Amino acid sequence: MNTRNESRSTEIREKNTREEEWTFEEPDALNIPELVKARFDNEGMSLRWLRILLKGQDDITNVGKKQQEGWVFVTPDEVPEMAVTSFVREEGRYLGAVCRGDLALAKMPTGKVKARKRFYEKKANDMMDAVNAQLMKSSDSRMPITNSSKSVTTRGRQPSFQD
Repeated sequence: MNTRNESRSTEIREKNTREEEWTFEEPDALNIPELVKARFDNEGMSLRWLRILLKGQDDITNVGKKQQEGWVFVTPDEVPEMAVTSFVREEGRYLGAVCRGDLALAKMPTGKVKARKRFYEKKANDMMDAVNAQLMKSSDSRMPITNSSKSVTTRGRQPSFQD
């Protein structure tokens, strides 16, 4: 009688194991935990990964440009939740920066990030207007030029590959 109960529980366990659905998502090295994002948002700060190394060498040009824009490296005591998935530079130019590979986490006031975005959007729109004006300037009534182009920008779309 005891072996019958054991075999019955084994069958139930196997059935439950087979019915359980498993899912897998590729790990995202650039993921910043939602808890960390929310805390920085409440402080009025935005987070971003900055490239600090390029082909194994310090990317001084990129880091200098980003620091001039106002980005400041995040210290490990500001993001203790990321200690397991990140490392802290122990030496060199980026001492104390929270890093993943060749990237370091940086912060900047959200208002400044939005102002920067508006500036570059305006700059891009002004350039497109100048190109369109130049195009229309060379239009001839015998062969008129019409501009029916549309610009679409998408972000964050995942690449799809054939299986």
